[in-house]
Amino acid sequence: MHRRNQASNPAKESAGRVLALFTMLVILAAVATLATGVIAPLVPAPTSIVDAPCSTPYVNPSPYDELTYHRKYAEGPNVSARAAILVEASTGTILYARNEHEIREPASITKIMTAIVAIERGDMADTVQVSASAARVGGSSLGLAAGQRYKLEELIRATMLRSGNDGATAVAEHVGGSVAGFVELMNARAASMGLKHTRFANPHGLSAPGHHSTAYDIALMCIWGFRLRKFADIVGCPELWSSPLAGGQGRLAYNTNRLLWSLAGADGVKTGTTTRAGHCLAASATRDGLQFIAVVLRSGARFHDASALLEYGFANFMRVDMAKAGQPVADALAGRRGAATAGLATARDVSMVVRRDEVDQLDAQVIVAERLKANARAGKHSGWIRVLFDDEEVGAYPLYTVEGPKKRR
Repeated sequence: MHRRNQASNPAKESAGRVLALFTMLVILAAVATLATGVIAPLVPAPTSIVDAPCSTPYVNPSPYDELTYHRKYAEGPNVSARAAILVEASTGTILYARNEHEIREPASITKIMTAIVAIERGDMADTVQVSASAARVGGSSLGLAAGQRYKLEELIRATMLRSGNDGATAVAEHVGGSVAGFVELMNARAASMGLKHTRFANPHGLSAPGHHSTAYDIALMCIWGFRLRKFADIVGCPELWSSPLAGGQGRLAYNTNRLLWSLAGADGVKTGTTTRAGHCLAASATRDGLQFIAVVLRSGARFHDASALLEYGFANFMRVDMAKAGQPVADALAGRRGAATAGLATARDVSMVVRRDEVDQLDAQVIVAERLKANARAGKHSGWIRVLFDDEEVGAYPLYTVEGPKKRR
């Protein structure tokens, strides 16, 4: 920079000081606004199912930093699995758990994360050319040959249905540029989901140093997966006809998850088997809008174990909706004489999962500010809704004004 551009100018320095003072006042005003409890207006809660591919870094926080344990989570059916868990998907409530934090190999359940990353990062209409290295991957296989070309979506579907290690590798190479690059994306996504005890070393699940997870983390990973419409469609598909784009023999592939045929409402998710991992299964089922996810690792009878857990969930538990995001649950008086009212609502859905024979013990209590100002704006924090079970608080959620106060009729 030329020295003459650094020469002092009293007028410019004075203007600069005024601008700096104005900026400081704006910042202080913003801080004061936050301190008074005024927040941004309510916005719709994130949709439970999304379609758009993810092109940004994985920075979104987990919706369940910690899954919530039902107080009787240790009770449940007798299962043979070394580690097992049953979770209600919409609330993240753990209804049964045993050794759920035990570090274990996930085998081909790994491909759940492979599919999630590929769906979020890839273009389903892309053409994937199978490499020689992908075609050589051992273990469970789709029988891919080097040079064959498939649509990315079809390859993901076939990989998930038949648990093809060659397919998972081809998908990884295409979406991540290399297997190593794709594994980095898998681990970044795991971190963003809050999977604290999960680490991937490959996209297919064959035994490898540092490749591990837990039943708890897998259940949470499934919850994330079902937020993707494409993922839900793929893992719930019992069979698929697939063929290369040019040449080659078409084939009918059947899903390795037998529960899709034998269990009412079954809609996912993935099997896994290796010598070191044993027989594993992440399974899900939905009935009347209620979805349960069961994970069993190193099981002596994985389909029986998962089915028993899911049936246990449907037979014994129900979800009670306490509040819907943006829908008023109470009114607050406003103005000097309470001549106006403003509806109060939560910014997120509030639901609780309880045993069917305990639903009468569930209650809610609304605490509202004494009186709002007549000019209060939408989005002002003005109360709480307390959820009580057997007269004990099990959760408290803030209430916000849905819109400005209106005169009472």
